[in-house]
Amino acid sequence: MSEKIKTVRGYHRNVTIVLGVILAIFLLIPTFVKNPYTLNVFILIFYMSTLSMAWNLLGGMTGQNSLGHAAYMGLGAYAASMLITKAHMNPWLSAVLGVIIVGLVAGVIFYPCFILKGPYFTLVSIAFGEALRQFIINSSFFGRASGIGLPFGRDSWLNFRFGSKEPYYYVGLAMVLLVYLIMKKIERSRMGYALRTIREDEDAAAAIGINPMKYKIMAVVVSAMVAGLVGFFYASYIRYIDPEMMVQAKSTESVLPAVVGGAAFVEGPLVGGLIMIPLSEFLRAKFSSILPGINMLMYAIVLLVVIRFRPAGILGWYDHSKFKTFIDTKILRKPPIEVIEEVEMMKQQGKEA
Repeated sequence: MSEKIKTVRGYHRNVTIVLGVILAIFLLIPTFVKNPYTLNVFILIFYMSTLSMAWNLLGGMTGQNSLGHAAYMGLGAYAASMLITKAHMNPWLSAVLGVIIVGLVAGVIFYPCFILKGPYFTLVSIAFGEALRQFIINSSFFGRASGIGLPFGRDSWLNFRFGSKEPYYYVGLAMVLLVYLIMKKIERSRMGYALRTIREDEDAAAAIGINPMKYKIMAVVVSAMVAGLVGFFYASYIRYIDPEMMVQAKSTESVLPAVVGGAAFVEGPLVGGLIMIPLSEFLRAKFSSILPGINMLMYAIVLLVVIRFRPAGILGWYDHSKFKTFIDTKILRKPPIEVIEEVEMMKQQGKEA
C-alpha cells in the first residue's frame, strides 16, 4: 500500500514541477522580452483568457450560453472609473466596489431570466448588453459616446498607473492565475458538481435535491464579477474607456478562447487564449490595411472549423490522444486512475477518523 502512496506522490510532484516550470517561464518573459508590442500581446492574452474563464463558468460549466460578458466587463470598467474620477477613490478600492456592483446588477437583472432556457436566455443576455451600452451612450454622466479617461501621472502602485508595460504584465498574470485557481476550486466543489448536473439535465438535478435557480444565480454573479474585474484591469491599462468596449463582437471574442480550447475544461480558455489572441493580433498587424476586420473573419472561420471537426475543443482532443498518453506515462509517470482513487479514498478516511 505504501508503494501506491509513493507512486501517487511522485506523480503529483512531477505535475507540480511541470507547472512550476511553466509559471517560471511566464515570470521571466519580461526579463528577456523588451518589445512593448510583444508584451502588449501577452497582456491581451491574460485579460481575454480571464474574461473567457468568466464566460466558461456560465456557458461551459452551467450550460447557460451568455453573449453579454462584454457588458459585464464594461460595467466593471465604468463603475471603477467613475469612482476614481468622480469620487477620487483609490483604484484598488474602486476595483473591489466595482466588482461588487457588477455582481449585484447581474444577480438582480438575471434572477427572473433564469426561467428562460436555451436560445431565449442567450437573447436576453444580448439585449442586456445592448441596452446597457445605449444607456451609457445617452448619459452625460458617463461621458456619452466620447467615453471617459483616467488620470495620468507618475508611476504608482498605489494608483495602479504605469508608463511601461511590465507592471501590467505581472498584474495581468496574477489576475489570470487567481481566477484560474478560483475556477478550479469551484469545479471541484459541491457547486461545481451541481452546475455540471444542471448542464446535463436540469430536471434531473432538481429531482435529486439540487436547486437549479440557486446555483445558476451563483454562477452568473461570480461570472459577472470576474468580468467586472477584467473591466477594471482593461480601463487601468488603456487609461480610457468608451461604450464601444461593450459591443456584441467583444462578447463573441470572450467565447472563442473557451470554445477553441475546450469549454468542458477549466483550462480551456487558457489554451484557447494562447492560440487565438496572438493569431488575431498577427493578422490584424499584417493584413488589416489590406482586409480590415480580418481577425474577426478568422474568428468566424475557426469557430466553424472547431464546431464541425473538434466540438470538444483542443483539450477534448488531447484528452483522448496518444500524445496525452505519452505525457502521462513518460513525463508525469501517472499511475492508473484506480490507484489514484484508492489513495484519495485513504486520505479522506484518515481525515474523517
